[in-house]
Amino acid sequence: METEILTRPAVEIIVEEEDTPQTGDGPPIFGRCPVCGKELRPRDKRTGAPAAPKAGQGYDSRARCSGCGTILVYLGSGRWRPLNDDDLSDDDRFADSIGLE
Repeated sequence: METEILTRPAVEIIVEEEDTPQTGDGPPIFGRCPVCGKELRPRDKRTGAPAAPKAGQGYDSRARCSGCGTILVYLGSGRWRPLNDDDLSDDDRFADSIGLE
């Protein structure tokens, strides 16, 4: 008795991301880099879980764009702006002077 083996062609599933904000249980939209336009996917600095930082928290409100490398400050609601000298604390200036990032 012969057994016939049937093979199915591979099916590729393509998922396209939307530019519109998600609601309900969907993943949050973290915004785009104001310098290069790349979609941002920030992570919690302590846990590594995908999360937008809290606005107005100094160092904890910052992220680096993986596209252009610009350090950004989170303003809330998916809005970002580049870090400027007025955002730096005395601790930030000291860290810069000894070569820490």
